[in-house]
Amino acid sequence: MKQVVEIGHGMTVSKFTRFWRNLAQLPAWFMPWKRFRTFFHRLKGVNIGKRVEIGYMVLIDNRRPELVFLEDDVTLTTMCVVIAHDLSRQFNEGKEIIGEVRIGRGAFIGMNSTIMPGVTIGQGAVVAAGSVVTRDVEPFTVVGGVPAKKIRDYFPEDQPAPAP
Repeated sequence: MKQVVEIGHGMTVSKFTRFWRNLAQLPAWFMPWKRFRTFFHRLKGVNIGKRVEIGYMVLIDNRRPELVFLEDDVTLTTMCVVIAHDLSRQFNEGKEIIGEVRIGRGAFIGMNSTIMPGVTIGQGAVVAAGSVVTRDVEPFTVVGGVPAKKIRDYFPEDQPAPAP
């Protein structure tokens, strides 16, 4: 769920913490071993499950990383952006949009995709490369485009397809 709040509302993070998050971003981008990339994102405050794969140059929110949840077996491919805040209203209204981002178990996020604040991506969902996800994605659904729209459902081998 998204909220619109005054700029800085609830932002009690020290300058040192913000500096550390930005500093941890560099090895998280370029580290050649996926475990270390995940480790540095965890240091920033991102909630990461087990066996999560994070590609090179993935940007996970530096302003509010504690609002990002990656469940077990998630794959974020190269150059994805996951943000939990949006400052697009900053200059006109003095407000920001914040929302928890949750990526469900086994979801796959294609290269160069953007996940906006307040979005939940369901278990096993697939986001096509270059998509901008502005709304929730149902489990076992393929979405793509700008903004992302449902392309089709798919059913894993261990789950039978529903009867027509």
